[in-house]
Amino acid sequence: MKRIENTAPTRSPRRAVVPMLVVAILTATSTMFAHDFWLIPDAFWVAADSTVRTSGRSGLRFPNGSAVQPTRVADARIVGASSQTKITEMSVEGSSLRLFQKPSAAGQYLIVVGLTARPSRSTPAGLARFLRAEGGADEATRLERENAFAGRDSLVYHSASYATTIVQFGIGGPTAYNKNTGQPLQFIPLADPSHVHVGDTLHVRIEGNGKPLANTGLYTNGVVDSTETGTAATLHLMTDAKGVAHIPLTKAGPWIIRAAYVSPRPGAAGEWDVARATYVFTVGAEH
Repeated sequence: MKRIENTAPTRSPRRAVVPMLVVAILTATSTMFAHDFWLIPDAFWVAADSTVRTSGRSGLRFPNGSAVQPTRVADARIVGASSQTKITEMSVEGSSLRLFQKPSAAGQYLIVVGLTARPSRSTPAGLARFLRAEGGADEATRLERENAFAGRDSLVYHSASYATTIVQFGIGGPTAYNKNTGQPLQFIPLADPSHVHVGDTLHVRIEGNGKPLANTGLYTNGVVDSTETGTAATLHLMTDAKGVAHIPLTKAGPWIIRAAYVSPRPGAAGEWDVARATYVFTVGAEH
């Protein structure tokens, strides 16, 4: 089997317009970790004669984690600028869920996976504890502030995890970084994240059920490499009034963005959907 190196093909990259003005609330922390589910490709740029190979993992310390079983996958697709294909070839290899797909044409693609929702009965306080333990402290605070569960002693919440990553297949072709994938919680970059470097700022809009989420918290960090010690410094940011977060990119390599969103379950009084999502991209070295 041919190994694809994690290097970009020769082409003239299009710089993202990413000014350094950061208007979100930003706090450095090293303790905000949750049981996340994420996707990370073997390579962010893949030759056109190869298969896109992606690992799905769950854990507390990105990118290390454990495998998610294929039986938990409710939705797996590769999404291009004008096409989307269901991913059916998947298996567990070691500590990863492995997904395989070869696109039909050169271009940029999103790999998206959604896990089956798990229902739980709880109290409003119990849901708040769950959110705070799983990286959704800002959502718990919002729900309490809005008194979303007024008059309820118990509720049912359906918790599901969603993950997205981005890959360039071949040379050239249309971009797909700003595609709406239909997931209930998603990150939509305002410029192509395939061309960002250390020192840039990536502007990302968070959407819940297709609408921008203003004043919503997210966490993001890069990978700690083998020469570093301790845990990765995690940035805590809030979206602005338009639902956009401004992420300063301080190191090269893969990065992960995480967020949570709670909404009433359609047609089911007293039931709520809890969506937790991640987005993985890579940052180039300084210019």
